[in-house]
Amino acid sequence: METISDQAEKTAEPRDGIFYGIAVALGTCSGLLHVVLRDALFTALLVTAATMFLGFMRPRRPWRCTLLVALLVPAVMVAANLLNYYKELSRAGIYGSALVTLPGIAGAYGGHFGRGFLRVMFGTK
Repeated sequence: METISDQAEKTAEPRDGIFYGIAVALGTCSGLLHVVLRDALFTALLVTAATMFLGFMRPRRPWRCTLLVALLVPAVMVAANLLNYYKELSRAGIYGSALVTLPGIAGAYGGHFGRGFLRVMFGTK
C-alpha cells in the first residue's frame, strides 16, 4: 500500500518521456559526431557525459537511458552507411561502437550515485 508521501513523490517527478527524448537526441548527436570525426575515444567521452547527466537528472532507472544513448551510436553508423556517407563500416566497427555502452553504464551509475551523495551530504532533493 502506498503512503501519501509516495504518491506525492510520484506526482512531483517529471515524466520519463522527456528524459527518453533527451537520451535519443544525445545518442544521435554522439553517433553523428562519431561518423564525422571517426574518433572512438571522443565518442566514448560524449556517451559517458550524456549518460552521467541523465543518470543525475533521473536516478531511478539509469540503465534505460544508457541503452538509448549508447545503442544509437551503431544505429547512426549503419544509417550513415546506407546513405553512402560512411564508407568504413565493418562488423568490427559496429561491435566496437557498441562497446561505448560500457563507459555509458559507468557514467549513468556515476550520476545516479552522485545525486544520492548530494542528497545525503547537503539534504537536497
